[in-house]
Amino acid sequence: MLSAARIDPAASFDAAVARVRALQSLDGPEILPQAHTTLLHHGARAPLAVVLLHGFTNHPGQYRAFAPLVFERGANVLIPRLPEHGDRDRMTKRLKRLKAEMLIERAVDAVDAACGLGERVAVLGISSSGLIACYLAQFRGDLAQAIAIAPEFAILDLSLAATHAAALAMRVLPNMMLWWDPRVKNGMHPLTAYPRFSTRALAQTLRIAGDLEAGAPLRSPVRAVVNPADPAVNNAVTEEVVARWRRAGSDARTIAIPGLPRNHDIVEPDNPKARTDAVYPRLLSLLFEDGRTGIE
Repeated sequence: MLSAARIDPAASFDAAVARVRALQSLDGPEILPQAHTTLLHHGARAPLAVVLLHGFTNHPGQYRAFAPLVFERGANVLIPRLPEHGDRDRMTKRLKRLKAEMLIERAVDAVDAACGLGERVAVLGISSSGLIACYLAQFRGDLAQAIAIAPEFAILDLSLAATHAAALAMRVLPNMMLWWDPRVKNGMHPLTAYPRFSTRALAQTLRIAGDLEAGAPLRSPVRAVVNPADPAVNNAVTEEVVARWRRAGSDARTIAIPGLPRNHDIVEPDNPKARTDAVYPRLLSLLFEDGRTGIE
């Protein structure tokens, strides 16, 4: 899905801003204003540019509380809207058109733009976008680091092999639109995100896990941030994948944030279980206090 020929970093700040504007031009009237591709910049290239990748069925507004904290510490921040996300109609079925290649292409375009926004570039993504962050780190050597929050290498309590089998089944069976929480249905928070997901789209996100060459060396460092009480992904599989990368000589490790409630989306401020008071400081520490990102 990604090749070296596809990578085309912006050479200057002005070129980067032009590329971001091109991404923003994709946000038509059917897209929520808070879901538009967002750029926070200091007017010039910064020591660090951070690309924030939102989760499956969410949109850039997922980082509305976190992005300003990153910006205040001197970084330029880019939050691209991923394809088929952010529709004003929460009950849209547009996700069924989603392909893994579309997600990777948008993420690559965002990182290419970020290369002109900062001397170093870090990528942070959650859930399926945690997979995208890892994918970028495996195929690009120009990242300061990739932070993967709750990456969905394996869903629920399934093994990696069982997850791949489930993904294959979802790809060949008819698409279904399933509620994230059948108890509250359309009342699920945040009220701007999709309360349902497409099984075909979920299978496409899991294709990224399948295409990651677990065990092959990474070209950029990876930090997998997990909630030990996460009900949606199998943390043991995440640790297994990270351990394989370490055995291959890669800079990779898993970081658990203890004491969090049973919850998957630990970033969304409208999620009452998110505990952003505990999560955000840990993420900021990873971005700014590890000596690799150019800002102390």
